[in-house]
Amino acid sequence: MAMTEARKGEIALLVLKMQMRRDGFRIGKHIQRDIGNEAKAIGIPVEEAQEFIEGVVRELVEETFPKK
Repeated sequence: MAMTEARKGEIALLVLKMQMRRDGFRIGKHIQRDIGNEAKAIGIPVEEAQEFIEGVVRELVEETFPKK
C-alpha cells in the first residue's frame, strides 16, 4: 500500500518534534532570518514557514510547561 502525502506529513512532523526535543532549539534575533532562508531553500512562502515553526515551538513549550 502506498503511503499518502498526509501520512508522510504526519510522520515528518513527529520526526521534527522528536529532534527538537532531543537537540533543543534556539530562539533569538536570528530565527526570522533562518526561517526565511530555509523557506526559500525548500520553495515555500516565508509566512507559511513562520506559522508552521511558531506552532511547533508553542506546542513544545506548552508540553514542557503545562498550564496548571
